[in-house]
Amino acid sequence: MKNNIKKGVLRGKILIFTLRTLIKGPAVKILRFSDIEKKIKEQPYLIFANHSDSIDPAYIIKTTKRYVRFVMSDHVMRMGIIGKLYNFIDAPIIFEREKGTDALYKSIVDNIKAGVNVAMYPEGAMTNTGETGFISKRNATLVKECDCTFVTYRGKGGYLKKPRWAKNSRKGPISGEVVNVYSRDQIRAMSEEEIYDHILKDLYVNIYDEQRVNPKEYITEDPAEHAEIILYGCPKCKEIGLLRTKGEKIFCDCGFEATIDSYGFWHSEDMEFDNIVDWDKFQKQLLKEITLKKQNTPESLFKDDKQTIFSICNSETTQLSENGTVHLYGDRVELLTDKETVTIPVNEINSIKTSSKMNLLLVTEKGYFEIKSPYPRSATKYIVAIRYLQGKENK
Repeated sequence: MKNNIKKGVLRGKILIFTLRTLIKGPAVKILRFSDIEKKIKEQPYLIFANHSDSIDPAYIIKTTKRYVRFVMSDHVMRMGIIGKLYNFIDAPIIFEREKGTDALYKSIVDNIKAGVNVAMYPEGAMTNTGETGFISKRNATLVKECDCTFVTYRGKGGYLKKPRWAKNSRKGPISGEVVNVYSRDQIRAMSEEEIYDHILKDLYVNIYDEQRVNPKEYITEDPAEHAEIILYGCPKCKEIGLLRTKGEKIFCDCGFEATIDSYGFWHSEDMEFDNIVDWDKFQKQLLKEITLKKQNTPESLFKDDKQTIFSICNSETTQLSENGTVHLYGDRVELLTDKETVTIPVNEINSIKTSSKMNLLLVTEKGYFEIKSPYPRSATKYIVAIRYLQGKENK
């Protein structure tokens, strides 16, 4: 078992050392990445990091100077050559959604006990807003179960350099730092509640707070385009899913318009906030009011057409439709495919998440579905609405 876990580790160490040596100078200069390197002596260790950039793993490896096996979602492994490269270079721990988080956490503990360093993003996905997302208390239990050195890492600037929703990347700085290194003895002496408090404090970033104190420019062409992937609530007419973008502007048929500047802030006479973190709080509250009115009814909330719909079972992917529709009602989700309509009661949805920019992932008793869109549309609105329909809050 131990040898099987370590398969690919030596290859990963050699490849990462070689790549780090060859590209460290040019890559750091091009990316404008700054850090203070910190080689962690106590091994094995578990790293928790905030997740704001698609190449966060490279920053962590550059700062810590050691091989670490990353936890990656199964959807990454389905990304063609990118997934194959990740698998070849790092031999990552794969989060298979069908198996759930218990299987994932067991795999992490097994790797640590086999002497392999592990890194993961306890938010579960890159931030959509520039603020560190929800982190489950279950992660503090995982730290206890690993019984090893625990490292926290915080990156800044990655979100504004390439927002998860954005069409184009920006020119601007990124930084990363090891926040704390907790020894095994320190972890053993802490309660899970204390560990959880450290995780929340060490990983928290609100990039807009940072920008107000120490503003930095992030410059690109068409900086607003595709923001409707995350911004679904119009501040003026209070409708869902009608916002569109072009150039530096986001707008709605009702006449609403806002412009984004090179520091990431939004400007409009029709709203009191100037950033996506606060905009997201507004639209979540708006969607909460809408869903509570339609909860447990057959009334429609919203839908998107021209969707490509896949079913996934035992890592096998089957395309159900290239021109389908996803439709959310107050009591169910309907997936209209080429041959049938798949009806999923809201209370049978076990998990709902996004992958990449806007792919919608539905894990249910009837199967695991992935829904892709050829045009910018919000998958997040489905996640937020379904959580409210299930009686859950959105943090």
